[in-house]
Amino acid sequence: MNELSGDKPVILTGAASGVGNAVAERLSAAGANVIAIDIKEPTAPVTAFHQCDLGDPDSIDAVVQQLDGPYCSLLNVAGVPGSVGAELTMRVNYFGLKYLTELLWDKLADNSTVVNVASIAGNNWRRRRAALTEMLAIDSFAEGVAWYNEHEQAVDIDAYTLSKEAVVVYTMQLARRGLARGIRVNDVGPGPIDTPILPDFTEATGEETMSHMIDLTGRPATPDEIAEAIIVLAEARMSWLNGQHIIIDGGMMAGFSTGT
Repeated sequence: MNELSGDKPVILTGAASGVGNAVAERLSAAGANVIAIDIKEPTAPVTAFHQCDLGDPDSIDAVVQQLDGPYCSLLNVAGVPGSVGAELTMRVNYFGLKYLTELLWDKLADNSTVVNVASIAGNNWRRRRAALTEMLAIDSFAEGVAWYNEHEQAVDIDAYTLSKEAVVVYTMQLARRGLARGIRVNDVGPGPIDTPILPDFTEATGEETMSHMIDLTGRPATPDEIAEAIIVLAEARMSWLNGQHIIIDGGMMAGFSTGT
């Protein structure tokens, strides 16, 4: 098991609000050494905070230069809704996540964990497997953004959905790479969560659709319920779980899938 309360610190993005804040609160209460990365300063009692704009590779570079490691876990929780604009959504939700993870990869301890936050919006990644494979093969942040801007119309899906599909596929690719060092990589795919940006998601999906989704389970998730799943994956309690997209939605997708 990966002991998060040990000497090796945990890197956590998005610690200032929502699910990230819930993760920071839980980990800090358990005695973990939490290094928070966010554009805003968190209120949770983290060990250290580095201000960073995950949509800007220069900002990520500046933060990573201050991080030595080794780290026992990398929790990529930060994300934005599609209402912030297509390019910024892609920059933060996928390109920034990948860029930070690649820079920190060699600073992760052997047998450590990576947990990415995707979404149920990423469930249908197979429909765009070819486009996603092409985009994920691009290593450069700037070239990746340029590829997206060139192919935005061709992929024929909104930026938020594409960004989360990309996170799901990147998780699987990274899990394969981590085998040699015992690094396990998984992602969680939440449904609607009761956070300050839920209205933004409601605007994007439509009020009727969002109401229907929430009605299937009776309520949206709390940030703490998603944080719980992230921490279980980070602690690697399930030793043979790797490269998985774990849907955390209270049974919502089960309802859709069975027509109930």
